[in-house]
Amino acid sequence: MSAPGQRLLVIPDGLAEALPAPDRPDAPPTTLAATRTLALDQLARRGAVRPVAVTPEGLHPGSETGISLLLGWTPATSLDRRPHRVHADEPPGTLSRGRIDAAARGIHEPDGAAVHRIDVRHDDGRPWPELGAAAEALLRGSGGEEALHVQRLDGHKLVVFAVTEPLLPPRADLVAAARMAGVAVADDDRPRLQLWPDGAVPPPILDEETVVVCAPRSTAAGIARIMGAETLHPRGATGDVGSDLAAKARAATALLRDGVPTVVVHVGAPDEAAHRHDPALKARELQRLDRDLLAPLAGVALDLGATVAVCPDHGSDPRTGRHTADPVPALLWGPSVPRSGPDRMTEAGVAGLAPVAGPWD
Repeated sequence: MSAPGQRLLVIPDGLAEALPAPDRPDAPPTTLAATRTLALDQLARRGAVRPVAVTPEGLHPGSETGISLLLGWTPATSLDRRPHRVHADEPPGTLSRGRIDAAARGIHEPDGAAVHRIDVRHDDGRPWPELGAAAEALLRGSGGEEALHVQRLDGHKLVVFAVTEPLLPPRADLVAAARMAGVAVADDDRPRLQLWPDGAVPPPILDEETVVVCAPRSTAAGIARIMGAETLHPRGATGDVGSDLAAKARAATALLRDGVPTVVVHVGAPDEAAHRHDPALKARELQRLDRDLLAPLAGVALDLGATVAVCPDHGSDPRTGRHTADPVPALLWGPSVPRSGPDRMTEAGVAGLAPVAGPWD
């Protein structure tokens, strides 16, 4: 049985992309514009399509910012003005990726410790999971008294609990550790460590009336738990490409039919495909999302009279692997939502519209 005003929010992580510059008319279209999406297009033609400002000005575009905003908390630009240490031209981060990842995995934070996430990446920014273990060993050996604990999360991600901001070992040491581990390193693609500084975390403003369907140990799971929401992890939900989206659809359907007021479904595959620098893979993952998740959930929402929002948490360019901070195209569809905006949910379609502050606005 449906509850009054039930809501379903689908977050396709990193699905949006920045529009090409006007002086590049030959640039390829965005994934949303170039990919056939039957269910998404049906919702767009019947609902409201508009841009959502998921990255407030001055903040780092990423899941830590966008998912927090989509779940109901808008980070302030003054929370943390320290350098983000990703690229010099990127704005500073605000939220603690280390604390979010620790919450996602149920890792206890030592009292008084600063919590940092460290990634090991290729020179162009792609994740380098084969070097996760080598980076962990190197950080354990170089931490000194400032580091309380170093733990590898998975793949290329590590978390460091420290008294102060940890000093990263020289890049040459990481190259040497990689070669000792038997990982080939080319002179034009040396591994590097990326430090995510400690910072703020979202407040606990949610409760069991919001359930987030996501992969275990994901950023979405960590943010949901910190904010007080329930989480549900269907078997086969990995947060990566190839995740079982039909299992997520079944889980969300059961929650809606049980009367849960707000159900959120997070899909990490578009962002992961972009970080692999694979535009074709990102398009295929969008088609799977459309077929295996949006199509069945739209039918359930129609049956229950629920309102559906589809909104990426940020943009992610599959040609560079980098996040973008532009407002993202989103749609809202439901019994009381008047038809407005373009017929498709694309970046070009919403480019001339004023951004709204959240998925339900």
